Amino acid sequence: MKRGMLWVKVAASVLFIGLLLFSLDVRELAARAKNVDVSYLAASLLFSFLMVAASTWKWWYLMRLQGFSIPFTRMFRWYFIGYFYSNFLPSNVGGDVARAWLAGRQVHAPGAALVAVFAERFTGLVFLLLMAVTLPFLAPPLWRHPAVAVGIVAGACGLAGIALAWLGGKAGMRSAVFGRAVEKIRGWVRADRPGRPRRLWEKACEKCGRFSTRAGDLWEIIRRRPAAFASVAGLTALFYGLVIGNVALGYRAFGAWPDLSALACVLPVALMVAMLPVTLGNLGIAEGSYVFYFGLIGMGRELTLAMGLLLRMKIIILGVIGMLVQAGEHMEGLPRRDEPPEG
Repeated sequence: MKRGMLWVKVAASVLFIGLLLFSLDVRELAARAKNVDVSYLAASLLFSFLMVAASTWKWWYLMRLQGFSIPFTRMFRWYFIGYFYSNFLPSNVGGDVARAWLAGRQVHAPGAALVAVFAERFTGLVFLLLMAVTLPFLAPPLWRHPAVAVGIVAGACGLAGIALAWLGGKAGMRSAVFGRAVEKIRGWVRADRPGRPRRLWEKACEKCGRFSTRAGDLWEIIRRRPAAFASVAGLTALFYGLVIGNVALGYRAFGAWPDLSALACVLPVALMVAMLPVTLGNLGIAEGSYVFYFGLIGMGRELTLAMGLLLRMKIIILGVIGMLVQAGEHMEGLPRRDEPPEG
């Protein structure tokens, strides 16, 4: 089944890329590539290392909050390994699993390492949803566009769902009212009888339980050290500031300079769409999302695709670096994507 899903995602990636190339002027795209500014291209490539450092900083800090100290340079190297596993072996081992496993092995605390990686991703997601809900309103023409409005609503729904899960907590999930509601839903989806719906239901319940446990662990960290919230929020804001700079540098490499305020307003919604897990490594859907949403702020379609392909090339380069870094690590015993580290 997983192999079949992999091929479905490969086909979807090819379809998205094909549709993009079919709908754009390939000759203009090639001309953009030929006229790339080498100095800004180099700056854009170097900027990627700064973004990895910012992500590593938050991961490193979350480990420190739990009382575990790992050299920053070591975790920086491990982040590249995560890129390798996420982008070159998408059907085998997830990059987050690889990073959690490496950190857990280092400190002999796989549970704490898993919480740190989860917290890094979770706080990034919450911040992205907050930006998607608020920033478009700073540019009135944007939020009135149906595609942006849908993104705002989706972001608000995501935040509401997270808030309900967080405020309800484990006590709410164990309540009789919640139990009866779950049983009704279970009956509606026919998961109360043997078969595929039941297997999918059990898998979903397992993942929800794991999410609840990790969220509780994260809450305990923040509750014990309230100042940690500001630090994590600041590091997350720093990363997304760098994301805006990354896109701007990508455009500048092809001779254009976007309106940074308008870019900041539309980028969160574009990233939400780009993250939809319908293609292999988001290939195709990410570039398509950029072409559409950045077109709303006046950026040309061919120009934007050139920029998007540059961002894709940089991700591949980070993965190649991770492959080389991995040569110096002992990876025996690394669990697969569906077998997260225990603890």
